[in-house]
Amino acid sequence: MPLSTIRIEDEVFVAEGAVGIGAVREVTPKTLTVYFEGYGDVELGPDHITSAHDGKVVVDPTKLPQDLQDRLDHIHDGEYRNISET
Repeated sequence: MPLSTIRIEDEVFVAEGAVGIGAVREVTPKTLTVYFEGYGDVELGPDHITSAHDGKVVVDPTKLPQDLQDRLDHIHDGEYRNISET
């Protein structure tokens, strides 16, 4: 997939219709730098991208670093709090 269609601040997903998990920070002709929430920056190549359109970038989760794959189901956990604890 050509990276030229991807822009800084495009939102990143692991599947169409899923909740966003990050955003594009930098685009070069060969790589993207993506910030994954609660994880940090990861450099990705075109082989990591399954589609890009309408300000959305869908990545193949099986090609992400294993420690990031292990966190994907809980990437938003820090954003939620138990209201009964307030």
